[in-house]
Amino acid sequence: MSAPEDTVPWLETDRFAQNLLKEACVTNVDAEIVLTRARRWLLLSGRSREFPAAVEALVTQARHNGGAWLFDDVERARLKAHPTASIVHAFLPPRPAPSATDAGFSDAITAAVAEQYEGWPYPAWSRATVFASGRLAATIRKCDPHGPDSIPPAPEVLVAGCGTGYEPATWALRYPEAQITAIDLSSSSLRYGAQRCAAAGLHRIQFLQLDLHRVAEMGKTFDAIACSGVLHHLPDPEAGWEALTKVLRPGGVMEVMVYSKIARMLVRAWRTQIADLLEEPIDDDLLRKVRKHFIDKGRPPLSPDFYDLGGVHDLLLHRQEDPFDVARIKRAIQRFGLELIRFQLPTEFDRANYLRENPQDSLFRNYELWQAQELRRPDMFTQMYHFWCRKPLKS
Repeated sequence: MSAPEDTVPWLETDRFAQNLLKEACVTNVDAEIVLTRARRWLLLSGRSREFPAAVEALVTQARHNGGAWLFDDVERARLKAHPTASIVHAFLPPRPAPSATDAGFSDAITAAVAEQYEGWPYPAWSRATVFASGRLAATIRKCDPHGPDSIPPAPEVLVAGCGTGYEPATWALRYPEAQITAIDLSSSSLRYGAQRCAAAGLHRIQFLQLDLHRVAEMGKTFDAIACSGVLHHLPDPEAGWEALTKVLRPGGVMEVMVYSKIARMLVRAWRTQIADLLEEPIDDDLLRKVRKHFIDKGRPPLSPDFYDLGGVHDLLLHRQEDPFDVARIKRAIQRFGLELIRFQLPTEFDRANYLRENPQDSLFRNYELWQAQELRRPDMFTQMYHFWCRKPLKS
């Protein structure tokens, strides 16, 4: 690896490298180590003012990763001694103070999850990109060629558990005519999302702090509901799912993404490596300690979430996790009187392979075949199960 006194002048003059650091989190440990050493040199040498462009890039990167990069006691002492130096924010980016979490949560688990996201909004993002925009009805028609035309041109959409706003932003970009309501437990996450979406010119999103169990209190129903990465963090995932189903209009559709119990076995294995840390109070230093454990061993988790503090908390130290399997999804869909529209496989390769093996299920709706596919490839749903379902039209 390059010596830091060589890395810093290079970064000062390389606009491309600066722009990369300003756009998104670094998700490569080797690159992170090189840049962390450069940052250390800038701090301890006292020469950070000579390299303003490099410092600016590192400060912006720290905002992306929430201060995830490691530093030692020598650096900590220097940071305390010079708290107003610009380089300090490359180590400890400013963050708004968490808001109070007393929003009428009915149980301790929900309150704990809300507290987590108040302190560490998730996911971190700076821009949302989609390949093309269109109408939701066309998306559903592609998934379900023979289904009813039940989605209006300007659908009312609920994003339940919107986090920091990335999901409502992608919905707004994909479906410009949609009227989007985005709800979440965390006011910090909602502020983050509102700011990011406003910066992107997405002004047709209403952000509200609301526990999704109480969604009926809004007094309205929706043509579509998106719920990604949320149900498995509830004290009773089926109860939350049922609450959402009750505000879905007949003919309305629901896009759901939930953890796979099989795929999460790898995460559980990672957690066993840090079992001694899991009982400590969670703060930024503990999250960096968790990262240090894996970096020192040279085996960081294979997830982009490992590279920012909120992601580390969500991935490895979440307050609540109750993942699904295919049978559980089937039971819930049937219990709530929904119709499965389509399972979404992760890649074009996966879809082509599935159709080659299962030509009889061209619409990707067979629960048993889906389960068999996962058993053959346990890592297939590492991201999450992803599927669409519909509330039947009234007869």
